[in-house]
Amino acid sequence: MKIRIYFCKEPDAGLLMKGRVSSQALGTIYDLVWESEFKNLITIGKLWLKLDGAPAPFGIALKEKRSHDTIAPGDIIEMGKEFYMVMEVGVKKIELA
Repeated sequence: MKIRIYFCKEPDAGLLMKGRVSSQALGTIYDLVWESEFKNLITIGKLWLKLDGAPAPFGIALKEKRSHDTIAPGDIIEMGKEFYMVMEVGVKKIELA
């Protein structure tokens, strides 16, 4: 299963309340910072806990310029064909419009 992490460039974008993000916003407001493939089945909750608790969970950066170092509210986790937005506590499934 392919996992991608997108960091939000603009933390006050107001996207946290909406349950939908456009594919254009994913390309402009968000930066792809990490991509990996897991052979074992993993749940989104376990993945969020691993990313939230680790000091540097992403290893080598795909891009050198990042808006922040750890996962924060407003960031997006793509797991397979599903998208999840990171909230203060946990994640929320969103639609890609």
